[in-house]
Amino acid sequence: MTGAAKSNQTAVAAANDVRAALRSAIAGIEASFNSIEKLQPRTRLSLALSLLDGFSQTGTKFAKATENLSQVLALLDIDERHYWISTFYTLLIHTSLRREKATCFTPPAIVRHLIQRSELAGLDLTKARIIDPAAGGAAFVSSIAGRMVQLGCHVRDIRTRLTGIEIDPHLALLGDALVCDRLGEPFDRKAQKAILRVGDSLRLGQNPIRHDAVFVNPPYGRILNANSEFVPDWDAVSAPGHINRYALFIDLAFRLVKPGGLVAVVSPSSFLSGGLFARLRESIRSRAEVLRVDILERQDVFHDVQQDTCVSLFRAKAPGAAKLFVPSCGRIDSEWRFSESGIISAPGTAQTSPWIIPDQTGDDRGAMDRCVSRLSDYGVTPRAGYFVWNREEHRLSRGARKPGAYPLFWAKNIRPGKQCHPTSKTHRGVDFVTFEVPTAGIVRTPSIILQRTTNSKQAKRLVAAVIPRKVVKKYRGFVTENHTILLTPNGGRPALKLLCKLLNSAAVDRRYRRIGGSTSISVGSLKNLPLPDPSCLQTAMSRLADFEEAVELAYALSAAASMRAKAAA
Repeated sequence: MTGAAKSNQTAVAAANDVRAALRSAIAGIEASFNSIEKLQPRTRLSLALSLLDGFSQTGTKFAKATENLSQVLALLDIDERHYWISTFYTLLIHTSLRREKATCFTPPAIVRHLIQRSELAGLDLTKARIIDPAAGGAAFVSSIAGRMVQLGCHVRDIRTRLTGIEIDPHLALLGDALVCDRLGEPFDRKAQKAILRVGDSLRLGQNPIRHDAVFVNPPYGRILNANSEFVPDWDAVSAPGHINRYALFIDLAFRLVKPGGLVAVVSPSSFLSGGLFARLRESIRSRAEVLRVDILERQDVFHDVQQDTCVSLFRAKAPGAAKLFVPSCGRIDSEWRFSESGIISAPGTAQTSPWIIPDQTGDDRGAMDRCVSRLSDYGVTPRAGYFVWNREEHRLSRGARKPGAYPLFWAKNIRPGKQCHPTSKTHRGVDFVTFEVPTAGIVRTPSIILQRTTNSKQAKRLVAAVIPRKVVKKYRGFVTENHTILLTPNGGRPALKLLCKLLNSAAVDRRYRRIGGSTSISVGSLKNLPLPDPSCLQTAMSRLADFEEAVELAYALSAAASMRAKAAA
């Protein structure tokens, strides 16, 4: 076993030990309080701080519950120890509130990666003024402080140049304590000026101080019921009716940084190509040079959370700067190892264009762009599933079919490559949806159905099946739920079985991942998915018996044909 392999094995074992100790500590605390929900914020803070200063702030009531955890954390380096202390604090928050606030912290490997990449991009940590507007458990602030100490900076100097903002006052105190631990200072909330300020960064107004760098892992998710708190500036980075927190924090970061300064962001990868993030992409490209985007190939980037994630580095444009778009792209694998992948491309000239990440197999980054065929060339059009059952549950019935009722297809009915038939959520009988009058939601043609939402554990992003003609004949139509996408014929009788097989292929799935930046499949990304020309696919299938090999050949033939046509024109 190599030294690197041994190191990774040791790291995995240590993480497993910490997780086991966390579970044990949480169980002990729940036994004391009967429920995590009954913990007061100050109690959560005291419990987390006890892991730093040897139970001095908690009574013996909690010492037994956290003793083993404290001993396990003492064996870790300071980066890992601080990460797990912050994570412990969040695990003391009720699950629903934790998810509502999107409280999850940046793993040390990602913090180190972004700091290193920023320094390579020219950030001088001996002079730079830096801010984290969503500081959380101070992962960035603490680690940057530690790096400044390594570079010989004095603690007083660090305190004048480094700051963070955190909306949770107790978490801000914990973050300050962690920074003090990093700087080798005792934590005294009264004697010291806090590095982490308490406040809502999105509400603090214009900050007169511009920074050399902004590091941020913002909260994710949409702001629901946004009409009551809508800020006009948000419209520039948000699709109508879809105001996403992390888009707002990226926008804020560019308002906090100097021209020529760096913005380092941990975010979902959905903004790379998602249709709802076109305005955000346009805003970024108009305000910054995109230096690099690194894709995280882990299912568990954040503790207890599944999220497709990337880390990005931008340089705010100075007036008159060239509008180049040649971002480097890398990958960080399941063992936190980094490798370069190539260059990100954006087809066309529009700044709203999706960002296409390079293929892992080394495929020429322009080859996919040269394939001009789309789903429309296969005779189908994508449309979102119609029925939102929890909004119109009164229309839903199980068992015997009523007049005006049509079978409902759930996303869980879909098995890749198999014929899809309607079954209930419990797989007993069929669920029906009743309509008083005809509606466009009733589909009366054979179609392809896809899962609209997948997860990181699934091998394929695209999961498709055919709803056959016999289903349409039997029920005179059908309805699909909103977690599905349908591909319906434009007319005639397209080869749905072949198209379904094509969409379920690894070759197409891999290419979709280059333009589909999240686990949510969008109608827009499907419309823009480059596919091999149908005639080239037939030619390839006549030459090769293996379908996956035939699809790869069809892509190559299509790209070559497109190049010839372009040259002839």
